[in-house]
Amino acid sequence: MTEARNYLRSELLAVAATVVPGQTPTVTQDVGPVGQGALSDESGPESVCTITVETGDPTTTPDPEAQIGFAAETLESRGWKVTISEPAEGRHELTARRQGYDLTVTAQTTDWRLTLTGQTPYVDDL
Repeated sequence: MTEARNYLRSELLAVAATVVPGQTPTVTQDVGPVGQGALSDESGPESVCTITVETGDPTTTPDPEAQIGFAAETLESRGWKVTISEPAEGRHELTARRQGYDLTVTAQTTDWRLTLTGQTPYVDDL
């Protein structure tokens, strides 16, 4: 589980640094491993890590469409399968998946931050 967590963390930081150059991405959440049985139907000891990274340039006007587009290109070049959602109420988002890892990137017209949240694959019997 530690290897999966470290891989996800490094991917999120690398993508954030590429999409918003000149800024230092910040890990704002690093939870795990967490047993998912306690959160769902108590079916088993599966565990997962969830990590959130934020980045952005507070001195610029947000362009969420461009950020999400560049994030999609960056993730695809790193082997992720990306799906971009239709914008809703100023919120732009994509989801990406690779080898059991799930990732969401969110940008909004009202906020300069770009948020990347990822989850490791489920691991049984930690």
